[in-house]
Amino acid sequence: MPIRSSCMKREYLRWVWAFGLLGSIVFGSNAGSRTLAQSPLRLEELEQSAFESATRFVQDSVVQVETFGGAELVNRQVASSGPSTGTIVGADGWIITSTFQFKFPPASITVVLPDKQRKTAKLVARDFSRELALLKIEVDAPIRPVMPSDRSGWLIGQWALAIGKTFDPSIGSCSAGILSAQGRIWDKAIQTDTKISPQNYGGPLIDLQGKVMGILTPINPGIVTEGEVEQWYDSGIGFAIPLTDVLERLPKMQAGQDIYPGKVGIRWRGEDEYSQPVVIEGVTPGSPAAEGGVEIGDKVVAAGPSVTNLKPVANHSQFKHAMGPLDAGMQLVLVVERGSDRKEITATLAREMPLYKEPYLGILIDPASAANAPKVSYIVPGSPAAGSGLRSGWVIESINGVRIDEKRSLENQLANLNYRVAVELEVRDGAGVASRIKLDPSTRPEADFEWDYQPEVAPEAANEPAAEPAAEPAEGKSQVGTIQIPISDVKNKAFAIVPSNYSQKVPHGLLVLFGDAGSLNQSQWAAAWEPFAREHRWIIAVAQSSDEKGWSFEEVEVGMRMQTWLARTYSIDRRRIAVGGFDSGSILAYITAAQFPELFRGVWLSNPKAPRGLRINPSEPFKAASYFVNSSDKGVDAFVERIRKNGYSVQRQGSDLDSSKLVEAPLLLPVQRWLRLLEAY
Repeated sequence: MPIRSSCMKREYLRWVWAFGLLGSIVFGSNAGSRTLAQSPLRLEELEQSAFESATRFVQDSVVQVETFGGAELVNRQVASSGPSTGTIVGADGWIITSTFQFKFPPASITVVLPDKQRKTAKLVARDFSRELALLKIEVDAPIRPVMPSDRSGWLIGQWALAIGKTFDPSIGSCSAGILSAQGRIWDKAIQTDTKISPQNYGGPLIDLQGKVMGILTPINPGIVTEGEVEQWYDSGIGFAIPLTDVLERLPKMQAGQDIYPGKVGIRWRGEDEYSQPVVIEGVTPGSPAAEGGVEIGDKVVAAGPSVTNLKPVANHSQFKHAMGPLDAGMQLVLVVERGSDRKEITATLAREMPLYKEPYLGILIDPASAANAPKVSYIVPGSPAAGSGLRSGWVIESINGVRIDEKRSLENQLANLNYRVAVELEVRDGAGVASRIKLDPSTRPEADFEWDYQPEVAPEAANEPAAEPAAEPAEGKSQVGTIQIPISDVKNKAFAIVPSNYSQKVPHGLLVLFGDAGSLNQSQWAAAWEPFAREHRWIIAVAQSSDEKGWSFEEVEVGMRMQTWLARTYSIDRRRIAVGGFDSGSILAYITAAQFPELFRGVWLSNPKAPRGLRINPSEPFKAASYFVNSSDKGVDAFVERIRKNGYSVQRQGSDLDSSKLVEAPLLLPVQRWLRLLEAY
């Protein structure tokens, strides 16, 4: 079939590679030295000839894919706009393409073959880990599948051609570049600088022999929200899934089985991907890791799909590379160090983790007690602990036989419990007598109730004179009262209510609020919140929108700016950090909590106007905020149920809150009681 278009290429200085490789391909293996004498003009001709030859070889194995219906706006862009490309992988009508066309179910799918025959296609299966989709058409005669390139011979810097069939089903468009990296996207993809766009997604990335290296895909190198893949296609970076990996999974997809990333259910310490080892900090209850016997404190030193195919793991990045290619249903072998022992653990990876809900015992811990000897300071009425025989003043020494220490803290161990399973506590009373107590955890309470707990103040803090409200506090003293929070580079104003009895020696809770639109009466806010802040050790921070009409999404960063400044300036209890918002500000509060789920333990949404497509991530240990949602709008109930179905506790109040009448607002006390309960385990 004739080639009527030339192959566009990125302009780079590849003289040595081009002379040597093209000489061997076009003229024979001994011609490389002769090509060195060719002029740059002759080199361009040789390049173009090689590109056209390779494109011609694969031409009849690349098809055009059309979808009708199902196109919707994603991030203000059309997810499916015009035809894309597919690659034939089976002579009896099997075609692999990208999922870009299938973000929403199309009404119909048509494949246009190189001879311009139009065939109705069926979407058989998708690979959600690699952004691929498998189509099936009925054919009258065998069609030509692609040939895989020899992966063992690939070299970084070698020519690579991206082929598409957007404009004409009989003639492929071609973009030339190089193979710039292997093992990308956690070892799932190869990287190229060829020009890749939605038009050639699903098409092949080929070598100069016309054999297929990989399938072009919108797979993204980061963790992003759904629909954001299109931001990468004009960045000079593109990705393809190696064809050998696609063919390995083809039988499963042909059987109609979708493929999902494999999940094991562990969390590790630290955030530095390249310098810190993988030391397990948490194991999701009911997960493959939990069933396989992974324990907090285990250090992962090797991982892979089998004992004979293990990769060494020295840091977080290497573990992600070992996990990246593994799908749900596949086996994962972990080699861990546990003390002086080395153990092999085998787990079958899951598509999703079991729904996690934070276990609740109903106890408060004295913040002054040692991390390895947490002392109960209060037992919440009506809680699982209330009828267990546990008493205030007792020290908890172990949970289910695991001693509490700095690595296996009370918080870590409780967060990793299954709330459906009874727990045994080893405790010691004030006289030093040890005993064991069994109780059945529950989920966090969702109904408002009154309780009379008054936090004790450390003796040294009680004797410390209260700070005086002042514009310029004395050296070594923190400013109290209603203070202005410095936020640079934005038009927003923000203030905080710091209790008059604040002491740097006592950690305080922090509530960050996106207030009503327009200016706020700071005196009224102080009158409503200062008694609570003083009695229960809280700081209340409130931001004003820059526009009197309401908040904009660009202002979402304001909440974290307030939190960061207050955390640097005051002593903040990390178990009592919450974010909230009124009306349009409630969505900014939700987004802030979703962006920093390990930071915010509570989310207050007052009179929210939740968009229909707002994404809710499933709860996880240490990422399971409690919600308080108040609104008279019954339409909010569907949003609340979505939150609950993802594992979060929600206290729902069916009335609005008028922030201009905060002092007498009936909802103020339920909100404050909910905030106090965040401290409870």
